[in-house]
Amino acid sequence: MRGVVLMVVGIALFALTDVTTKWLSSGYGAAQVIAMRCGTALLVAGPLAWRQGGIAPRRLPLHLVRGALIVAAAFSFFLAFARLPLFEAYVVSFTAPFMTMALAIPLLGERVGMAAWAWAGLGFGGVVVSAAPGLTGGGSALGYAAALAGTASYAGMKVVTRRLGAGEGLAAAMAVPAAMGVLAAGPFAAASWLAPPAGDALLLVLNGALWGTGNAVVTAAVRAAEASRIAPIDFTAMVWAVLFDAVFFGVTPRPADLAGAAIVVAACLGHQAGQRRARA
Repeated sequence: MRGVVLMVVGIALFALTDVTTKWLSSGYGAAQVIAMRCGTALLVAGPLAWRQGGIAPRRLPLHLVRGALIVAAAFSFFLAFARLPLFEAYVVSFTAPFMTMALAIPLLGERVGMAAWAWAGLGFGGVVVSAAPGLTGGGSALGYAAALAGTASYAGMKVVTRRLGAGEGLAAAMAVPAAMGVLAAGPFAAASWLAPPAGDALLLVLNGALWGTGNAVVTAAVRAAEASRIAPIDFTAMVWAVLFDAVFFGVTPRPADLAGAAIVVAACLGHQAGQRRARA
């Protein structure tokens, strides 16, 4: 239960991160936003990680893989949110539980039955229903592709986190991707830096604080529960997306978006029910 609660909180924090990212994407490039985001997180996580003893050298390769996946997801979702409403990008991201399920087989040794694959197929079908009007009506194909790439990176991150287990503290687990983000985005940010006014500077720092806290909470959730159990919690992002799109951007989902999301949620619930029966 603890893992489920933590995952709900983590998804809410990520949704708030995405709101600030979408705001910032209208005036700043991905490199500047991500460099500031990761730099803010590193200022907090770095000293705490040092006090916790850092990371064992034998575990560093997996941490580097996890960090690369987190940074890849950050860049991908920045591109997606700059081109799509939150809800449309989130419907694509709803495939994360099924990507996580697939990756958990070779990486974690978890077993997945044929019924789970059927539910996964239905879930991907729901994404097609939601995305089709946008793609055929001149919507951003790059935005959808970026959302899909970010989702794959996010699913991989959760599986690698589960495989790492709880060997290091949360600060150490966060310091590595934050440092990698600074190294990857920093040179490009410096080359195209735009001096932000005070309000935007505060928003850039808030973006980093929300992102760092969200990653720490999700990491704790993944450590506390099986990947396949908490994966469906990603769908709570749908509620935040509808709310934030309406409140902050004046956008409401199309009927096809809602229909596709409903199909994906139904697939999620069916998948969960099958897991409960399998464990009984």
